[in-house]
Amino acid sequence: MPDKKYTRLLRNLRWTIFSVYRRLNALVLTANIIAIIVLAAQHKLVSMSPERAASAVSINLTVSVLMRQELVINTLFWVFGKCPQWFPLRIRRLSAKIYHLGGVHSGAAMSATVWFAFFNVSIVNSFQSGGIRRHQSSIPIITVLLDVLLLSIIAMAHPAIRARMHNQFELVHRFAGWTSVALFWVEFALLTDAKVHDVYSPEPASVAVLRSPVFWTLLIATISIALPWVWLRKVKVNAEHLSDHAIRLHFTYTKLPLCAAPRISDNPLLEWHAFAGIPDEDGPGFSVLVSKAGDWTSRLIRSPPTALWVRGIPTLGVLHVAPIFRKLILVATGSGIGPILSLLSQSDVCCRILWSTPTPEVTYSKNVVDTVLRADPEAMIINTTVSGRPDLVKHTYELYVKSEAEAVFVISNPRVTRRVVYSLESRGIPVFAP
Repeated sequence: MPDKKYTRLLRNLRWTIFSVYRRLNALVLTANIIAIIVLAAQHKLVSMSPERAASAVSINLTVSVLMRQELVINTLFWVFGKCPQWFPLRIRRLSAKIYHLGGVHSGAAMSATVWFAFFNVSIVNSFQSGGIRRHQSSIPIITVLLDVLLLSIIAMAHPAIRARMHNQFELVHRFAGWTSVALFWVEFALLTDAKVHDVYSPEPASVAVLRSPVFWTLLIATISIALPWVWLRKVKVNAEHLSDHAIRLHFTYTKLPLCAAPRISDNPLLEWHAFAGIPDEDGPGFSVLVSKAGDWTSRLIRSPPTALWVRGIPTLGVLHVAPIFRKLILVATGSGIGPILSLLSQSDVCCRILWSTPTPEVTYSKNVVDTVLRADPEAMIINTTVSGRPDLVKHTYELYVKSEAEAVFVISNPRVTRRVVYSLESRGIPVFAP
């Protein structure tokens, strides 16, 4: 294998500290910081009105929500997944990075929190100047509650905390997020009422509301949050026991697009899990592979369900854009083969497959192994029970060079994914992994 490019410092800067996700995050933050600097240069930052500060908050909040909305995600993946194979390879590689759009989500959420700090200042100034004379108890209380909620969401979303306390992160993100949006509506109503009654205005309250960007952005955010729950339903499941480590769940309630992941739960208010759907070859249904990777999946394998909750619409994943490349290397460990099986349902995918897992036929069934071999008769299926853990970086590099592939896709656990992606990208190989 060739040596890694650049020095260790430059490699860490380019592929770790300044990953595409973080670049998008920084881009959103930078745009907001520029706006703050411009207002400060004009001496309007501290003295801006609550309405103006609230507009900045609500715009960023709405962008953050939209970047996690299934319809928006699917639209973006569909658009970038249509990139023709005759496009220059560099453009196609940039298009395939669409799965990093979470950087926009986090950047907008952080920006909304920064703007809300200035909203706090504008509220204090308005009370002191007499600009707001109504609701002088309610508005400060709601503002402080929003401060606590926003900071809690940001703190729990820190990668280190999120990794150690994932279930708690999900609960805080969901319930604190819902509560924040509800309180934003209350704050908006109180400020609008104060504006109409405390300041001379020829406009009735209804007109003031409809002319406010805060109203429209909050409305979009609220609808975006509510839509998946409008589509909440309980569906029948046919559980196929594969082994003590894995189970395959079969659904018939819908037909999936290429590489889409439905969200399933047995307790819809508390816990949701997304799994890549594998379209059935002989019908409109699909299945998902679930392997033991925590309390929830262990319970599912131990006590197979007959029905589960599904929410929203299945969300397109990183492998949806894989067909924009002429030839691929698909790398998976364990149940990471599930998303790859979803991609293989499209018969014209030209690929080489590397799958590392303990006792593949025993754990995931001969049917799964046969599906992999039909797509790639020379697939490298490594039984780690017999041969131990392989050098995935070396094997992937050799497959990439030998097959003259255009891209590598990796589906594995976070630790292995980070190591493989960094090792290959630092050698100039384009790698894509969620």
